[in-house]
Amino acid sequence: MSSLADYPLEFEDMPQKPKWAGRISTKMSQPKTTQPEVTKTKAKYSKTRGEHAKDLIITALIVGIVAFVGGMTFQGKQQDAINTAVKGASVTAPAETVKK
Repeated sequence: MSSLADYPLEFEDMPQKPKWAGRISTKMSQPKTTQPEVTKTKAKYSKTRGEHAKDLIITALIVGIVAFVGGMTFQGKQQDAINTAVKGASVTAPAETVKK
């Protein structure tokens, strides 16, 4: 018989202290679970109130520029139509009604 057989083994149940990570307590013996690369998503960027205001102002400026260019094009076409109508409607008096 070996000398180890004479001594009974006694195990003492030791409480494990939690390792604090932020506000969540986790035991050190817990395996870290990693998600596959495919399901990981990038952290979402949340905009502040000022950035939303800047986006709205930029959008309004772009819409204003597009409306201005469209208005200038429309006005140019209308002016061409008016000039064409004026040339076609020039007043010419008949030759017999002209008095000298």
